[in-house]
Amino acid sequence: MASEMEILELLEERIRRVGEVIRNHRRENIDLRAQIKDLEDRLRKSTETIAELEEQGRRGDELSRQLRLLQEERQEIRGRVTRMLETFSNLEEMQTTGADH
Repeated sequence: MASEMEILELLEERIRRVGEVIRNHRRENIDLRAQIKDLEDRLRKSTETIAELEEQGRRGDELSRQLRLLQEERQEIRGRVTRMLETFSNLEEMQTTGADH
């Protein structure tokens, strides 16, 4: 049977080991909290970047829509100018043939 001194020594050893485990867990806890803070900061920055990119996408969509409208308007104007030139050409032909007769 173990003496009271041996029992106390064993108890002290167990208490030292428990203390070491607690210290290790505290260090790990501090490290994990720092990692969580870093990840939260990165997530916040990523969320802000996503919001900025979404806004740029919306602006890009609006610019694309405006460009498409301008191109359609340009085509319409080009068609009108072509028709006017054809009309003037026909008028000139009529004047030329009318003057010949």
